[in-house]
Amino acid sequence: MYQTTITRKVDISGVGLHSGLDAHVTIYPAYQDTGIIFKKNLKNKVVNIKANPFNVVSTHLSTTINSEGYNVGTVEHLMSALYGLGIDNAIIEIDGNEIPILDGSSFNIVEQIQNAEIKYLSKKRKYLKINKKIRVEKGDKWIEIIPSRFFKVTFQIDFDNKYVKTQKAFFNITPDNYTNHIAKARTFGFKEDIENLWKMGLAKGGSIENALVVDGDRVINPGGLRYDDEFVRHKILDLVGDISLVGYRLFGHIRAYKAGHELNNHFARTLLESDKCYTLLEIEAGDKEKGFDVSVPNPQATI
Repeated sequence: MYQTTITRKVDISGVGLHSGLDAHVTIYPAYQDTGIIFKKNLKNKVVNIKANPFNVVSTHLSTTINSEGYNVGTVEHLMSALYGLGIDNAIIEIDGNEIPILDGSSFNIVEQIQNAEIKYLSKKRKYLKINKKIRVEKGDKWIEIIPSRFFKVTFQIDFDNKYVKTQKAFFNITPDNYTNHIAKARTFGFKEDIENLWKMGLAKGGSIENALVVDGDRVINPGGLRYDDEFVRHKILDLVGDISLVGYRLFGHIRAYKAGHELNNHFARTLLESDKCYTLLEIEAGDKEKGFDVSVPNPQATI
């Protein structure tokens, strides 16, 4: 029912997927109603970039947000981890222009946030409760959300590749489900596409250390897959991160087909603009018994 933050700072370092440069972020606790803010300390000023779908300026291969002409790239995995664990408020100080890709999943971020523990604040959350279906389409790709007492995601991918093929997965997005079934799913690409990106000077930090690489009918990564359907699970991870930019916890069932960052962002913007299709509400003590899912983010969280 109440807003959350973390109890102490979290440091995350690694390489940027697209820049190939060293990247470092520090996640700090924040006061209630702060939301998620990305902070860049420049020589002559401080730039704060609000996590908001209308601040997204690029969805090419990842999600990039911007304010005052300053970018922060590849925010989706970090945003996904924060939403998955139920973190409402944080200030993310970033050196450079990109969030570290780590192993291509959000699990390392999840572990560090769990180690820092979660703090409950005194002000109640606002939940966005879907009352009427909202749907966006582009070609044969689509995303929709329908009413639900929970936040659920059903996602289907369909690739013209004999190894990946068609995969479909469904999850009720709770902290436990996110940690155990989604967070470890890595980003992926096809060998021929990655080689072309390298030739164009893109994905400079990409390797089998931080992405699943599909070559024909196999994955070339040592150790193979973490889940039989790791590809679609990572798509859910990305979707949760992109949709979390709306700034509210959700009561609704998202169903998606072949969606990526571009359609995810279009959907997040459309959702906020469709104010006749949802209600903003606070959860009262007895509402859990009425069927609302208000899962506790962490059993060891401090009050």
